[in-house]
Amino acid sequence: MGKNHRHQKNLKFEKAKVKLKTKKGKTLPKGQNITDTSFKVKKIIVREQLKSHERDEIVSRRKLNVKELLSRLQHHNSTVRQAAIQELKEILQSYPPELLSAHLSILLQGISSLALDKERDIRKDTLKALSLLLGPLSTYQLAPFAEILVSYLCCTMTHINPSIKEDSLNFLDVLIHSCPSLLSKNTHKILPNFLDMISTHSHTSIPRQLTTTLNSRNTTIKWRIKVLQRLSSIFISIINDLKSRKNEGIKSEARRIFVDDKTTFLNCSHENNLAIWHISDDDRVVGYGGLRDEDFKCYVKSLMPLMMESWIEVRPKDVDGKQGSLWSQEAAEMLGVVVRILINLLDILEMFEGEEISGWFRVEVLEGVGKFLMGGFPYGLIKSVNQKGRKGRIKRQDDFGEGESDGNGLIEENLGLGLIFVGLSCREVGLGKREKEELERVVQYVCDQLNNWKCNEAAASSALCKFLRVLFLKASKNLYRNGISLVNILRRTISAACRQPKRELQSQLFAILGEIVLDHRLNELQSESSFKKFIKTLPDLLLKENIHENTIQMLNRAVLQHGTWICGELAKKQNQIIENAKTIDIVGSIDDNQSRLMICNLLHFLDGQIYF
Repeated sequence: MGKNHRHQKNLKFEKAKVKLKTKKGKTLPKGQNITDTSFKVKKIIVREQLKSHERDEIVSRRKLNVKELLSRLQHHNSTVRQAAIQELKEILQSYPPELLSAHLSILLQGISSLALDKERDIRKDTLKALSLLLGPLSTYQLAPFAEILVSYLCCTMTHINPSIKEDSLNFLDVLIHSCPSLLSKNTHKILPNFLDMISTHSHTSIPRQLTTTLNSRNTTIKWRIKVLQRLSSIFISIINDLKSRKNEGIKSEARRIFVDDKTTFLNCSHENNLAIWHISDDDRVVGYGGLRDEDFKCYVKSLMPLMMESWIEVRPKDVDGKQGSLWSQEAAEMLGVVVRILINLLDILEMFEGEEISGWFRVEVLEGVGKFLMGGFPYGLIKSVNQKGRKGRIKRQDDFGEGESDGNGLIEENLGLGLIFVGLSCREVGLGKREKEELERVVQYVCDQLNNWKCNEAAASSALCKFLRVLFLKASKNLYRNGISLVNILRRTISAACRQPKRELQSQLFAILGEIVLDHRLNELQSESSFKKFIKTLPDLLLKENIHENTIQMLNRAVLQHGTWICGELAKKQNQIIENAKTIDIVGSIDDNQSRLMICNLLHFLDGQIYF
């Protein structure tokens, strides 16, 4: 077999390559064949670090002033934005608000704009910083910047991003806590957004329809509850603002100015702060912020069906009107927020004079309340299911009472519902059979609660007193006219006021009874035998260690109006009353001696003696 001589050819090819000559050098000494890894360092200097700040300038821990931090709030990097808002928050915590007043406008603008940020953590830090900024400021300091806050609030409430829209409720909480008066003056901008958050409107003859929230952190029912809770807070801020305006009008007294020949000018300025009012000839303004009669009517007419539809989705399916119905926690929350909104609307209407508004509201709401809300009255809360016991066995849920294991059940909600129904029915001249039965059921429920009152919550006690005040002072004459007797609930109220160990509730109930004494129009209540017995016990109050000034005023009226009932008791204890008047502690009195003389002069019709 022949050879191809490939190996010989490769050797010749290698020999033909050009050889590089290498210089023979000395080898490194032993121990010095080590690589040198040392290097030189030179500082990198940034121009911004060379800037010098004044000694009194407000700077953060990284030596950045307020303007530099505000510029970083608009940075494209979310990490830079979050670091900037955190440093601003630290500045707001460290420095007094007086030093930051010069930067108030740019701070409000810059921080509020981050409420629209796409990052949830940044929005959370933004609301904390905004709360720190608004907390120490008064309403008058924030008034020039109300447009900034309200504009960003409306942007968040109507944002296309569901997460930003959900956090707008937290933004609203901050403003309600810090500046509720500013919100009440801009209600015409804020209130329509609540309807848009839970419903849709096609601007046709079709009314608003509830929407379902998808891709949200909350369920549809929880989301509606949260929205309606904030709506109730807005109504409360409107009520408080209206009350403060009304009190300011009462306190302002007319000044009497004497003019003589030496008077050259008159000072017409007023000591109070001036406010700008926009008056329109064709529209009568009801509230503040452009909320007119027609706007308010349209808003309530749109709101009521939405609340009732939300209510129908969570209410118990089988409702027993005699025994009441049992509710889950979610249904109880919806009941509470609907009841609070209706009470708020009643309070707002009481602020305005005129029967037209209250008349249409009664017609608009009474039917829905009687049909959807009063059907299962009174309501109870389902007991929570107990967890596993010591031996690992699951305890069974024995019974479903009115929330004995869950505090006080739905006492506040039931009392609020009764208040709404009584308040709406008190002006109806002729009540129907169904309305009479429901009113009697409400009165009987409150009687049972007064007979064994164990609730220690201030909200429930306030709801009880508010219901009794409306029932006795506003609705009693109409209820008696329609054949509904209040003798039992009056007797229970007097008994609870006398035996109630909690002093605050006792004083509130006693104040209600005092208002009945002072009102000469309530002759039906004053003619009840239990009320006569209560009047006879009033002289015993003059023998105690202390007495309130209002009680002395009530006793004077009782002596003038019901002297025949109280004469015998005063005659028996005349000497004791006069002696105790020298040492009794009078609470709330401006002139202590004058109040003591008033006690002694209660007896003038017995012996004809008047003390000076």
